[in-house]
Amino acid sequence: MTTIPTTVTDLKDKLNSTADKAKEMASSAMDTATEAGRTVTAEVKAHASDTLDAVRDAAGERAGAVRDTLVDAADRLADRLGAEGDGTTGLSAQVLNGLAGGVATVSDSLRGRTLGDLLADAQGYARRHPGTFAVGAAIAGFALARFIGSSGQRDAHRRVADTQGLPAVPKAPRG
Repeated sequence: MTTIPTTVTDLKDKLNSTADKAKEMASSAMDTATEAGRTVTAEVKAHASDTLDAVRDAAGERAGAVRDTLVDAADRLADRLGAEGDGTTGLSAQVLNGLAGGVATVSDSLRGRTLGDLLADAQGYARRHPGTFAVGAAIAGFALARFIGSSGQRDAHRRVADTQGLPAVPKAPRG
């Protein structure tokens, strides 16, 4: 049982003792909260680092898949341009064969490189040679449009031929 202080001095001593105990408890609670905060911060940092690593790995895999798709498309374009060049004569054959060689060279240079490396190289080249870059982009766009257009026509003819039981290769016009 607690005794009731009888004098002001006893009351003052009791209040000081209670205040000291409260300070100790507050200090202990503050230390516990600080340690808990440090633990939570460390766990959040570790989780954020793991998440960032996972995102970075996934982005790297995705960039690799994009690069591989780009290389495959460039290989097909080079093959198609070469086939178109073999089927023609004169200047158009030279242009198509030159484009096919250029696309094949670009395709070979893409293999084994990261997408970041390729973008940095393209930006650097565009800064050093803006006119050549613009002409190359226009030629590549023209070649790609021609490739897509001819592939689309072939695919459309094949679909129509399949539905009507006709041969897949169109007959040459007579005349």
